[in-house]
Amino acid sequence: MKKFIIAILVLAILGGGGYGVYHYFFENKAGSQERVSSTDENAVYVDLVSTITGYGAGTGLIERFGGEICPQATLEVKLENDRTVKKCYVEEGDEVKEGERLFIYDTREDEDKLAQAEIDIEKANADIELAKQSIAQLEKDKQSADQDDQLMITTNIMTAQNEIKQYEYDIKSKQLEMEQLKETINNATVTAEMGGIIQKISDKEDSASDYYGSSSSDAAYITILAIGDFRVKGSINEQNLNSLEEGTDMIVHSRVDDTLTWTGTVSEIDTDDKEEEEENNYYYSGMGNESGSSNYTFYVELDDSTGLILGQHVYMEADDGQSEKKDGMWLEEYYIMQEEDGSSYVWMANSSNKIEKHAVTLGEYDEELMEYEILDGLAPEDYIAYPMDTVTEGAPVIYNDFTAGVEGADGALSDGMGTDDMGMDDMGMDDMDMYDMSMDDMSYDDIDMDDEEVYEE
Repeated sequence: MKKFIIAILVLAILGGGGYGVYHYFFENKAGSQERVSSTDENAVYVDLVSTITGYGAGTGLIERFGGEICPQATLEVKLENDRTVKKCYVEEGDEVKEGERLFIYDTREDEDKLAQAEIDIEKANADIELAKQSIAQLEKDKQSADQDDQLMITTNIMTAQNEIKQYEYDIKSKQLEMEQLKETINNATVTAEMGGIIQKISDKEDSASDYYGSSSSDAAYITILAIGDFRVKGSINEQNLNSLEEGTDMIVHSRVDDTLTWTGTVSEIDTDDKEEEEENNYYYSGMGNESGSSNYTFYVELDDSTGLILGQHVYMEADDGQSEKKDGMWLEEYYIMQEEDGSSYVWMANSSNKIEKHAVTLGEYDEELMEYEILDGLAPEDYIAYPMDTVTEGAPVIYNDFTAGVEGADGALSDGMGTDDMGMDDMGMDDMDMYDMSMDDMSYDDIDMDDEEVYEE
């Protein structure tokens, strides 16, 4: 008898669950459906007031830029041409102070050149002495020579004098070369021109270029990041370049926590070098970078970088006062129509799902944000339309949040909720937990449907 009762209970649960699903999705929905979107081609799109005015998630109309937290300064140390590193004294991640040695060049080749220059100078001096002795002897010979021989001797003397001048010039050149070689050898040790963290040490074979540089390049041998407050490196598209300028106040948003923000000021916009396009490098109201356009780098100096991490990705937007919390409801002025008699109205969806002129009472006006305070006439749950020439009173509406049903051409109402919107909670499945029974807990032994036992019970 016990097993039979359990079997009946299971059937009752399944039947009751099915009735609950029907009751929720059909009976209750049919009775409570009020907002109905039309399929008419002349229907007007309407938006929720709480979304437009900032009570909800926002309209997404704010121009935002992608950014990355970077140090205040970056120093790139490059190797001199044709020089190799003998020993490097630092490693990636080391903290160095200004003046601390980074590496030393291999000076063996320069030392060999210096020794050879000394030999060349000694040889040139010896050749000068020989030339002088030769000239002296030729002067003696010239005194006792006949007229024809004197002409030849004079020519030899002039040749020897020219050789002396050439030797003297070579000596001066070698002396200058020796001074340069000595300076190079003495300055073989390279030190840090600023304190910071060693971010990267590149392959020595690929780092021959200028000595010190500040521009980004793969040729840098050692890259040092300054220690201290951070700044933000952002990217702006050429089509929106005029939306920012040096001195613009900015708000910086965390990508992972909407409650975290920082403030700063645009300190530099680099329009000299075009940036290669990178995925997610530029973000503007949900619109990506236009094909063929260029991006440029700009920097934001932060008022306070507490809580930020080097390399962290953020969003930025110009601070137009949108972060200031104002009491009441504030609506952009382009939604508001004003009559000659001073009255004002908005295009609102009424209870019949039609557009109507709806009077509103205006309060203060924010000139910077171009918003009016709504004192009366609108509630956060109302829906209004953008006032275009095509909007006429009595036109059907389409609700932009897709929470309404849809009225087809035949006037039939279909539920606006798709299968993606249907969760387990909507089906009332949580109510079944009250029985503390799952199919895993119930075995076929518990419900023995053997015909003989059922009939016996």
